[in-house]
Amino acid sequence: MLKFTQRNRQVAQMVTLLALFGVVGATRAQALELTPCRIDGGSALPTAEALCGQMRITEDRTGDDGAMIELEVALIPALSVQPQPDPLVFFAGGPGQAAIETYLLARGAFERIRQHRAILLVDQRGTGGSNRMSCPMPPPEEMADIDLDDVAPMVRECLDQLAGDPRFYTTSVAVQDIDAIRQALGYEQINLWGGSYGTRVALHYLRQYPQHTRSVIIDGVAPADLSLGPDIALDAQDSADALFDRCTETPACNETFGDLAAKLTAVKARLQDAPVTIVASHPRTGLPNEQIVNADLLAGVVRLAIYSPATRAVLPTIIDRAHAGDYTLIAAQAAMLEDGFVDSMAIGKHNAVVCTEDVPFFDTQTNPALDATFMGSLQVEVMRETCKHWPAGVIDGGFKQPVTSDIPVLLLSGEVDPVTPPKNAERALRTLSRAKHIVAPGQGHIVSGAGCMPKIMGEFVATLDLDALDASCIERLRSMPIFVGPAGPTP
Repeated sequence: MLKFTQRNRQVAQMVTLLALFGVVGATRAQALELTPCRIDGGSALPTAEALCGQMRITEDRTGDDGAMIELEVALIPALSVQPQPDPLVFFAGGPGQAAIETYLLARGAFERIRQHRAILLVDQRGTGGSNRMSCPMPPPEEMADIDLDDVAPMVRECLDQLAGDPRFYTTSVAVQDIDAIRQALGYEQINLWGGSYGTRVALHYLRQYPQHTRSVIIDGVAPADLSLGPDIALDAQDSADALFDRCTETPACNETFGDLAAKLTAVKARLQDAPVTIVASHPRTGLPNEQIVNADLLAGVVRLAIYSPATRAVLPTIIDRAHAGDYTLIAAQAAMLEDGFVDSMAIGKHNAVVCTEDVPFFDTQTNPALDATFMGSLQVEVMRETCKHWPAGVIDGGFKQPVTSDIPVLLLSGEVDPVTPPKNAERALRTLSRAKHIVAPGQGHIVSGAGCMPKIMGEFVATLDLDALDASCIERLRSMPIFVGPAGPTP
């Protein structure tokens, strides 16, 4: 949500003049008027002063006619009175998350860069304020009991309610939008930051517009030639196993919880045979909340809990309590995760991307090794079934080929990231001749804000000197101690 003010009107007028008279590329660029505003991602998020506007474009970029949509744009000015001419463009994850809202959650990681460069936020088409492609999700009690036969009618219902044509909401179209906005604002070059799915967007922009790309930072890397889906359960199992092994090696944790892997397996088997329905206080509202707890809900809670150090630290307690027959913590975590997922993710946008760029490139047979993981094969099967009924979208030729470039790229990974592990970044690194990969010890998914990483990113964007980049400070990071009781970890 954008709240407009009258402050800094002169600055806004200067930006508008840049949009109207700035240097642009050979293709036609529209003017983009920005006016003072305060960006606000919701009641629980901080706000920030910015310059905001909307760019009106055709939904179908293959022709000049047809439906029009508006892209929401926010420019957060640099702190310096003489900023550098190339802003940092922020690409959110998902796919389906909005850049403006996501940036507000992570803004502290970018303050060093913002000392000398503006931050350009564009809600990618289909997200946030850019013709959000949303469809209603079934209530939790139905989602907990879903099977593959339910997928087709849910997909049809979603498609019937979308605000646009999903064929035109893919990464290949999104990077054209970004470059049109670059032209409209008169920037010759831009710096890119992408997190999770945003790394795919950043890499594809680098491929398509290398002459306008000054530098790239990608955090939680999804390489262009890797289809996300078939390995997610395997990578999540590796991350969970690392946590369980750490508990075994920590005397207080091992004494308190014992064999966590065996307990998780036992709880999963029990809930597969006999799901339970519990009523517990919702952790946000305090109101009674009915929740069906089954094996799939358990897997979802465990998977998302291992994303960050803070939630990893309490996961052993959640598993242990469930093993003892107390499912209230699972229900509470599920309620919190469901609230965050529904609020932040545009499902139509998500499906438009994965059904064009991932699922069509899956192996024809599901990997039998998935059945041995705590997640199992259900996610892959649901993705396959969803995309049987979802229209394929626009995809550039060579999209699934590795990105080859000599432009400076900084790749970041969390050591125990359950969805984009360090091996993904190593895969992308093979064809990036001027690049450096930094792995943050003990960290999960998205590490730009961890420890001294903001300092490292700031130095990289300022100098582009990867050889001189000192990342030794990141070695001071550690895993968060595991909670062994209500008071937290043992000292």
